[in-house]
Amino acid sequence: MFDWVSIGLIVIALAWVVQLVMSWKSKKIQPAFILLYMLGVLILMVSGYVDKLPVSPYEIFTFIAALIVLIRVLMLKK
Repeated sequence: MFDWVSIGLIVIALAWVVQLVMSWKSKKIQPAFILLYMLGVLILMVSGYVDKLPVSPYEIFTFIAALIVLIRVLMLKK
């Protein structure tokens, strides 16, 4: 059975697969990649919180950085 950390890491890996496949068609960062990546990091943060572990500042930083990139990518599409 998978634990939440494994699920979070699987979602992050899936995000990279989506980006890789989409990059063959376009050299742009895909919003689907960013959203899946953010979901994976969020699952990691929640799993740590549920297990009463401190949330890593690296997880918070990467989540916020991915959110900024997502906003930028969506603004450039307009």
